[in-house]
Amino acid sequence: MKKDNSTRREESGVPLKTTGREVMIGNFAIARGLVEAGLDLAAAYPGTPSSEILPGIIEFNRREKGNIHAEWSTNEKCAFEVAFGAALAGRKAACMMKQVGLNVAFPSLLKGRHKAIQGGLVVVSCDDPGPQSSQTEQDTRLLASLFNIPVFDPASPKEAGDIAYYALQYSYDHKTPVIIRPTHRVSHAREMIDLFSPGLREVTLNEGVKSGKGRKLGIVASGMSYALARDVISELVLEEVISLYKVVRVFPLERGVMEFVAGCDRVLVLEETDAVLEVLIDGGERVFGRRSGHVPGQGELTYDVVRGIVQQVTAGTGIKAGAFIPDPAIEEAMKGVNVLPRPPKLCAGCPHRASFFAMAYAYPDAVFPGDIGCYTLGIAMGAVDTCLDMGGGVTLASGFYDTFKQDGDLVPILASVGDSTFFHACLPPLYDAAQKKKQFILVIMDNGTTAMTGMQPTPQTGITADGSPASSIMIEDIVKGFGIEFVRIIDPYDIPLMIATAREAYDYLGKEGKGPAVIIARRECILTAKGKNVATWDMGRLEEDCIGCKACVKAFDCPGLAFDEERRKIRIDEGVCVKCGMCYFACPTSAEGKGLRKFQDKHSRVKG
Repeated sequence: MKKDNSTRREESGVPLKTTGREVMIGNFAIARGLVEAGLDLAAAYPGTPSSEILPGIIEFNRREKGNIHAEWSTNEKCAFEVAFGAALAGRKAACMMKQVGLNVAFPSLLKGRHKAIQGGLVVVSCDDPGPQSSQTEQDTRLLASLFNIPVFDPASPKEAGDIAYYALQYSYDHKTPVIIRPTHRVSHAREMIDLFSPGLREVTLNEGVKSGKGRKLGIVASGMSYALARDVISELVLEEVISLYKVVRVFPLERGVMEFVAGCDRVLVLEETDAVLEVLIDGGERVFGRRSGHVPGQGELTYDVVRGIVQQVTAGTGIKAGAFIPDPAIEEAMKGVNVLPRPPKLCAGCPHRASFFAMAYAYPDAVFPGDIGCYTLGIAMGAVDTCLDMGGGVTLASGFYDTFKQDGDLVPILASVGDSTFFHACLPPLYDAAQKKKQFILVIMDNGTTAMTGMQPTPQTGITADGSPASSIMIEDIVKGFGIEFVRIIDPYDIPLMIATAREAYDYLGKEGKGPAVIIARRECILTAKGKNVATWDMGRLEEDCIGCKACVKAFDCPGLAFDEERRKIRIDEGVCVKCGMCYFACPTSAEGKGLRKFQDKHSRVKG
């Protein structure tokens, strides 16, 4: 329903057709643009940096009292096909995922791109240059251009919202899927966004935005690379000698790009992360970029990187920077700033940490196939050896077993996956492993949520994307349904039991000659458990009895533990520690640690 905004004052700075303004992240701006474009259905699988788009759609749908169906799908293939089905039926649909998630949906996308849809379909694939939280930093624009799918590359949250609105309308009008490719800096940056009633937004996407007067050097950029290039040119006072062109639609390539390139003596292409624009332009030796070696072949194009590239390209060309006058206050504030690097770690009190400690303690020489999620950080604890893709923990375990079996060995193989990953990608390979009696141990780390990407529900959680109750599918029911006989559900905080269960599982594999054996390590994620009435430990004893061996620090890699070099004793960070007490099991002087060692002495360790 159209809202009456006739009483809004123009002098407020808000256009008359808007219903307000809000500061929001790019993903929420995308959600708002889709809702305003008349979205009917949204499906997604959570994956950083895309996870906030679906919650944004649910929120704006609630505000507008709309009727949008929104769901977290089991994986990206399901999300794409649900949205594709709606588009075939004449509805406006969208699906959201991260760039590696598009690999899961790719077979459907490849086939579906030529199907005549009756409605509209927008695929939002958020890329992760760096990568910040992914296995790879692949470029969705490259995939889109190779397979003739229109793709847009927004440079700011506001532009991302405008593109989302335009792309859904364009797809609906032309009956073809469209891809939007924001990167994590756009997805998670914040900007003031105008809000419109659905259907009333006015969007005119220019075929490129040109600035600067110079013709010796032109810069062609898209996405966040454009925003950085603009800032670098301004700081180096090069606006009068360098021309800058922003590409909004990467494919089909905007007509204005080639006209711009033809008018410049030299052209620098700045883009993340593949040479997509550079290849499409194909301007020969006068075009600088990744292929010429002027732009790094991998990694995020940060401000410092872009500035260094511009300075390198302009050196010896006669282009001179103007006089930049730095802000004295900023210069003074930055003096002495030394930020210590903090590698990613599992949260203090994370149940996965207890599981990994027990797994490595029980079989330190085992093979540990890992998977994608928070639990990938088990690498630092010596309990994750491989990380390929979602579901790879199970399939690689099967491959390891078959290989060792050829040599007549039964090597301990302890694979690990999370509960969301289990539903996403592990059902077919686990069923296959059960049918072929692959002898390995699978530890399913069940914390009741999709923790790494924002606490989204899993099929086991029993709630939908908007918080409504839904049926729950229990992991153990699926495992038993596959015919797997050894299934144990334990609390990973009970480390002695976890160790004993791992040994029991390995003995079962050797005696019964069949597998796999499954251990479900079930305990609520520490992020949702905080504030609840749970038992805590007295951590003072760890500090008082410390002998300075650092065993707890090395074994647990917990952010709540630090070593005081002056006192030569462990120090508990009270601001981080949740008093789970699991580190006591790594301490050689504690009763818990001594108890584990007595247990270990009674059981010989199996060598791989």
